[in-house]
Amino acid sequence: MDSYKKKICAVIMTGGKSSRMGGGIKTLIQFNKKIIFERILESLQNQINNIIINNNDMSYQFKKYNLPIIEDKIKGYLGPLAGIHASLEWVSKNLKNIEWIVSIPGDTPFIPDNLVEKLYNKAKSYKKNIIIAKSNEKIHPIIGIWNVNLLQKLEKAILEGERKIIIWAKKNQLDYQEFVNDRYDPFFNINYNEDIDTAKKIETKFIFRQKSKNADG
Repeated sequence: MDSYKKKICAVIMTGGKSSRMGGGIKTLIQFNKKIIFERILESLQNQINNIIINNNDMSYQFKKYNLPIIEDKIKGYLGPLAGIHASLEWVSKNLKNIEWIVSIPGDTPFIPDNLVEKLYNKAKSYKKNIIIAKSNEKIHPIIGIWNVNLLQKLEKAILEGERKIIIWAKKNQLDYQEFVNDRYDPFFNINYNEDIDTAKKIETKFIFRQKSKNADG
C-alpha cells in the first residue's frame, strides 16, 4: 500500500536566509520550543523513508540530523531551481530506486501529513512530470514533486539562464494539487518577525488543540 515511499526522496530546501529578520537561516528559527526545521523533518519522517537537505553555506548546522546534505552543483546562488537540480542529480547517482523527489522549503512549519502521498498520486494519475502544491488557489512553486528524469532538461535550462520555477515547469508537463484547509494555510511560511507570532497562534489554536482532541479519543 505504501510502496510509493520507496520511489520518493524528500529534500528540505534550507537556503533561505532571514535577511528581514536579522540574518541566519529561517529554518532554524524557534517558536513554541521547537525549530521550524524539526517540525518539517518530523512530518516528513512519518510520510517518507528517504530525506535529504539542500544547503550551501551552513551545512554544519544540520550535521546532527545524520542526513545527506547536498550543495548546489551549479554555483552562483541561482535560487531554488539550482537546489532542485542538485537534489535530482544526487538522487540519480546515490539512490537508484528513487523515481521522484519532493521539494519543501525550510520555512513552512505546518506542511500537511499527506503532502507526499497527494503529490505522488496526482503525478501518477495524470501522468505528469511535475506537480506543484496550491492552497486556497495560491501557488507554492517550491513545494512539489519532480520526476528524476527531468535532470538533464533542468540542467540545460539553468545553464541557459532560467531561474523561475513555474516558467520552466510549465514546459515540462506541470499540474497542480490543491490542499484544502479552512482553518489556516498549510503552507504558511516565515518571512517577517510578525510571522512568528502568527505561527504561534496557528499552532496553539488549531494544531495543539487537534492533537489534544485526538489524544482524548
